[in-house]
Amino acid sequence: MAINAYFHITAAGAGLKDGSDWDNAMDGAAFETHLEGAVVAGDVHFVKDGVYTFDSDILCSTNGSGISPIAIIGVKAGTTNEGANITYSDWSIDEADKPFFDMVTFEFDTQAYYEVRNIYFQGSDTRVLFIDYSSRVENCKVDNDVGSSSNKYAIYCNPYTHVYNNEILSANGNGLRPSSSTKVKYNYIHDCPDATNGIGIELTGDSSVIEFNIIDNCTIGIKSSDKDRVTVENNTFYNCPIGISETIGQVWSIVNNIFSDCVTAPMSWGAQTDINFIWSNHIHNCGANVNIDEATCFQDYELVIGDPLFTNAGVDFSLQAGSPCLNAGMSEILGVGL
Repeated sequence: MAINAYFHITAAGAGLKDGSDWDNAMDGAAFETHLEGAVVAGDVHFVKDGVYTFDSDILCSTNGSGISPIAIIGVKAGTTNEGANITYSDWSIDEADKPFFDMVTFEFDTQAYYEVRNIYFQGSDTRVLFIDYSSRVENCKVDNDVGSSSNKYAIYCNPYTHVYNNEILSANGNGLRPSSSTKVKYNYIHDCPDATNGIGIELTGDSSVIEFNIIDNCTIGIKSSDKDRVTVENNTFYNCPIGISETIGQVWSIVNNIFSDCVTAPMSWGAQTDINFIWSNHIHNCGANVNIDEATCFQDYELVIGDPLFTNAGVDFSLQAGSPCLNAGMSEILGVGL
């Protein structure tokens, strides 16, 4: 990564408020002004823990680049230390040290080639966090606490983005809206239970990869309409009435997932499709598959049944000894994926 300059941000700011060091840290207002006007490719922003309340949309003005992304990184107090190394599937790591961006009724919008890490975003706009082309959001918490309304999202993505190791929730809207060729891995997407909206992941493009996520208490875990070449592997769907809802899309790989307490259906296809690869999924306490001709759609289908034995379902989704899911999936050596 080619660095242009380092900037330091605290909630209150200090000294000259130019961000040159901690003694002259930008405050929230100076940080917003910088992002909307002076930021350039290769700028790295260290944001100290604290509460930052914004009174307008933050619309970053400049693209990063492949070798010089623009970084916004939450850090421990008065240091440039991000804390313990990020452990994938531990999205709560160092949550107490995350800077809290209170977006109120506004949103935070990046441009292309941004790195956003270790920030807690909360707001109630159409989207709380917008991640543009070829950007990455990692180890963040993003909560859309909007009142009941359609087409609301916690995170909204453009193509070629990476969404890794985040906690994502939206009480009256939807969690994540990936576009084409997005990689969604190691996230905890939960509590999107609205009967009208309530989608954990709403796919809007082809060729996305969705792996190693926990999707809990969403009306629909993953929803897609006519999107192709999607990989859904090694995810846990729990307490989602419908695990995956898809219309017509083809060339999906749905492998090594756990569907538990999906009382309407683990998978619901709106039209017959017979060129999907569905194998070694585990289904427990679920309704019947909806609108699926299993003789063709599931021609390579292998089903595992029985209680997956979560350590504490709804809280800790690790598997206890004796779980029928342990060592029951397809080996990665076989080359699953598209």
